[in-house]
Amino acid sequence: MSRRDSAGMVEEVEKAVRRTLDLSKSAQAECAEPAPGVVFVDLGGMTFVQAEGRCFPYLGSPGALALVPSATVDEGAIRFVLNGADIMRPGVRSLEDWGDAGGLVVVKEEKKGRAICVGVSVVSGAEAAEMKKGSCIKNLHHVGDRYWTLHKTL
Repeated sequence: MSRRDSAGMVEEVEKAVRRTLDLSKSAQAECAEPAPGVVFVDLGGMTFVQAEGRCFPYLGSPGALALVPSATVDEGAIRFVLNGADIMRPGVRSLEDWGDAGGLVVVKEEKKGRAICVGVSVVSGAEAAEMKKGSCIKNLHHVGDRYWTLHKTL
């Protein structure tokens, strides 16, 4: 990637995670496109997925996941989340305040704290804390999905 394209990619990732990455000016983004419309971006050991007009952390990249607030779901919700379901408020055990709606959220399972999904918040963090029922996070990427499988081909 050219330096200009790399800088543009860094800006896009920073916008998606809503924070500044502490990368050097000479940091180069490495990209791979295993399927049309799906690009994996590696920035200093952190991997992100660019697809469907969005940029979000890849579940196999702990460094990228650490940049995003999280929510923890109970054991009963795991099966549904891994089948692509959105995260419903009754299944959420705890959550970090993720700010306004539209921000990225990492969903973790309760027992071992492993990340099982990356989603986008449907409501603000404060609103989610007050909710008793309804959808609060839209599932973008979960373990075993298309992006998970495509990354294994790289």
